[in-house]
Amino acid sequence: MNASGDRNALVVKPRDWAGLAALVAMWGSAYALTSIAVAGMAPAWVAASRITIGAAVLWIVMRATGAVLPRERGTWVWFAWLGFTGNVAPFVLISWAQQTIASSLAGIIVALMPIMVVLLANVLLPDEPLTRRKVFSFVFGFVGVVLLIGPAALGDFSLDGMRILAELAALLAAAGYALNAVTARLAPSVPVIVLGAGVLLAAAPQALLIAVWSSPSPGMASAATWTAVVLLGLFPTALATALLYPLLMRTGAGFVATSNYYVPCFAVALGVAFMGESLNAFDYAGFAVILLGVLIAQYGDDPSP
Repeated sequence: MNASGDRNALVVKPRDWAGLAALVAMWGSAYALTSIAVAGMAPAWVAASRITIGAAVLWIVMRATGAVLPRERGTWVWFAWLGFTGNVAPFVLISWAQQTIASSLAGIIVALMPIMVVLLANVLLPDEPLTRRKVFSFVFGFVGVVLLIGPAALGDFSLDGMRILAELAALLAAAGYALNAVTARLAPSVPVIVLGAGVLLAAAPQALLIAVWSSPSPGMASAATWTAVVLLGLFPTALATALLYPLLMRTGAGFVATSNYYVPCFAVALGVAFMGESLNAFDYAGFAVILLGVLIAQYGDDPSP
């Protein structure tokens, strides 16, 4: 499959739901792994290390398939853009923001990403027009995330000092993810494994430069820290990237963006299954509202707003 995909026939099939579920599981697990990693390594070095590991893995996979990296400068500009918007900027911005604001508030702000996607896609992607169905679906999804994370987290929102800068950083991270999801569908036509490898290979030096600028070295990290970093590189970075771009080309940016609403559901389910946590009324309400958004997205009509 080429990165251009079939942009005139976006159809979601059962295998696409399976791919989205895999992405949700990996991205949902990344929060716990990141918490372990940043406890023993600077956030910028965690980001740089996971991207570099992911780049190496996808390059090996790409070469094993017989594919080669393109030589055209314009294609590498695209790789650098997608690597920056989808990996470098969000990883660094969210890590920096969470030093000042609670992760729950950061999660709610980043959950605005799907709404940004449908607005951008309406402008840039002719096959993903804005419809009432999409608007209602994504609004319900966002409300569901707020309920799952906890409405009390909104009480932490502030316009004072460093907090507003941290909140803006989280918002910019969401915008980066949105730009990545939409503009990836406009990338030059290359095999998707080449696209994934090229994006991470272009992102790695950007992330390493930021890491070196922020801290000369990652320091003497423990085995647990490096284990978490390696797992981040293998699964939420390398494997997730390999799944992400084919899914984007087949189903569209809007479908993939809904993963932001399912990740909190996965995190809550993990807590119940393995941490002995219990569900409260907000959790049940959040699940119900997100499910309603999914039903609207799949079975509603498609009139334009």
